[in-house]
Amino acid sequence: MHSKTPPRNRLAKVLPEEWRAYLVANGVPKRKYTAVLRVTLAGGRVVDELIVEEGWIVALDRAGLVGDAERRIDFDPRTITDVQIVQVV
Repeated sequence: MHSKTPPRNRLAKVLPEEWRAYLVANGVPKRKYTAVLRVTLAGGRVVDELIVEEGWIVALDRAGLVGDAERRIDFDPRTITDVQIVQVV
């Protein structure tokens, strides 16, 4: 389950529970983490640096974490077909 505290990006979307379980099964902590993922979507689109914080998709690249400009997550998280873990902090 995603964290109850709101993410830093008001436009963030919840990572589907099946992918959250996948992250936990592959060594990502259940709480208090930031992960960089490479995801493939149903239409073939690949997002190389998807940033997930505590179960929330907060940015589509590392540049989305700095500054005060929030960026919209322009896809439906339910269309994720493959996830690769790049980095976990």
